Amino acid sequence: MTVKEMIEDTKVDLKLEVVCGEEGLNNEIVAHDINRPGLAVAGYVEFFGSERIQVLGKGEIAHLGNLTKEKRIKILEGMFKHKISCFIVSWDQKIPEELIKFTKENKVPLLRTSIPTGMVTALLTFYLERMFAPEINIHGNLVEVHGVGVLLLGDSGIGKSECALELVERGQRLVADDVVKIKRVGPGQLLGFPSEQLEHHMEIRGLGIIDLKEMFGVTCVSSEAEIELAVYLEMWNPETEYDRLGLDEKTIEMLGVNIPEIIIPLQPGRNIAVIVEVAAMNQRLKKMGKFSAKDFDQKLRKRLTKE
Repeated sequence: MTVKEMIEDTKVDLKLEVVCGEEGLNNEIVAHDINRPGLAVAGYVEFFGSERIQVLGKGEIAHLGNLTKEKRIKILEGMFKHKISCFIVSWDQKIPEELIKFTKENKVPLLRTSIPTGMVTALLTFYLERMFAPEINIHGNLVEVHGVGVLLLGDSGIGKSECALELVERGQRLVADDVVKIKRVGPGQLLGFPSEQLEHHMEIRGLGIIDLKEMFGVTCVSSEAEIELAVYLEMWNPETEYDRLGLDEKTIEMLGVNIPEIIIPLQPGRNIAVIVEVAAMNQRLKKMGKFSAKDFDQKLRKRLTKE
């Protein structure tokens, strides 16, 4: 990602103003960490995190301002021996002339914002961690059902899109159809996104491409959802023994994260959309500490023991 792409991205609104260094707007951002170069502006650059975005707050700017011109130039010379992607000055502060001169000469974008330093670092960290998060693309559908991100999986043509369409008609929200982009944004957190090409569109065999946003309104689509449950759809196999109690907790691994998974066999007369809705609500109960199948099993065992 380049500095220019970060400035133009609406996902992070830092109200950035380009002070100088426009020639370096195509500099690449290669790290998701933010650096407050306090030690660097004090003259210690041995472990200077130059590959990170440099955020200059009130402390750094005040320290540079208190130095003599010769000392300022010496410190900036040491910093600019390293390759720097860009500087961001917070609080809409006045920038030392020497810093402007060095950024121009070295083609390093110098940006300024009126936002406080803490908020700048928080917003940038959140944004960059998502941008640099490991990701995969999988074939499936992602629907937000009662606040739970449900990933619909199964063979091509099994009916994933039709199930997602019925869920939307029942008031749920579509995130992605056919291709789901998945990012790991935390130790155990996966976020799903639609592909840039499809977004709120859906393909229904025999009908073609439809625009759900235009048909059902903006409330029926979502730009992202945390994946908390995977539902695998397959044709009913009489030789397969399907779970009837719900005590067995299966999981599917994606990007090192285990997601709860249930297998739903398809058979004429079964309303799969309703089953998916109940599965999502049951998953919410589990997260709240209420495991219905285990509670029922314990009650039954106590009754049998008593009798």
